[in-house]
Amino acid sequence: MQHLLKTRRSRMLYFPILSLLAWCGGGEPRGDIDGTVTFDGNPVQVGIVSFESADGTHPARNVPIHEGTYQASGDAGLVPGRYRVRITAGDPGAEKPVAGAPDAQHTPVEYRPLLPPSWNTQSQLSVVVQSGGNTFNFAGKQGEQPHVDTAL
Repeated sequence: MQHLLKTRRSRMLYFPILSLLAWCGGGEPRGDIDGTVTFDGNPVQVGIVSFESADGTHPARNVPIHEGTYQASGDAGLVPGRYRVRITAGDPGAEKPVAGAPDAQHTPVEYRPLLPPSWNTQSQLSVVVQSGGNTFNFAGKQGEQPHVDTAL
């Protein structure tokens, strides 16, 4: 009888713990994403790759570009599906101090985009994210539409 009580108590103790673990580990599967971003043959040094769910069912995910590469994995990855891609980056060589700023040390600079509207506000770029690893390399030149190459 005492063995039966211990078994029942064990079940009462372990069942909630196992349920909690299953619930925490659940959720939608994610696809890891990575790749490169180049413009006029040069890596984009700093910027953002924005992935917007094509059907609007998932929130947009902004992934930073650092020295021409971006990466998001695990919980930061994307739910599998089709995404519109918008890429923004400032042109560090075109930054000019805002006229009339009172303090030279804290002078704001005027933002000038490096990438044309076909990369962001008028983007036609899209990708399909799958579970597991996904590599999307974005490239383009001034006056041309950007394109995406996928690595297998």
